[in-house]
Amino acid sequence: MDSICEVVRCFEDSEIVHVDGRISPKQDIETINLELILADIETVDKKIEKAKKMLKADKKYAFEVQVMEKVKKVLEEGKSARTIDFTEEEMEIVKDAYLLTNKPILYIANISESQIGQEDSDKYVQEVVEHAKTENAKVIPLCVKIEEELSTLERK
Repeated sequence: MDSICEVVRCFEDSEIVHVDGRISPKQDIETINLELILADIETVDKKIEKAKKMLKADKKYAFEVQVMEKVKKVLEEGKSARTIDFTEEEMEIVKDAYLLTNKPILYIANISESQIGQEDSDKYVQEVVEHAKTENAKVIPLCVKIEEELSTLERK
């Protein structure tokens, strides 16, 4: 995969239960991103272990260990790999790890019909926008319910 698209609930509806019992786009993003970070830590640990074994036969793997340990430190701080400024040489190493948190991310702020046109002042959408700024990510407010209804219309 080349990028991640994360759909985040930004509306209240008593008919639709939220797993946490409340609407908090920021918390939802943090939960999903933590899961991605944990998956990346597992990947990085394996890369470090493999590179350390290879290091015994070839000293060129020292740089790979160094880069992966740098990434692991950031991940353990709860930050995505995409927040790291890599050199070209480091990026070559990181690219081969296929880290989920190094992929570009797009946040879809799932809004209700009543929120259309009010995205700039909506507190939930703004939570997503503020978080996206920390990752140089984009946010698209979208009423998924309308998109679903449009997709079921007959085409002539």
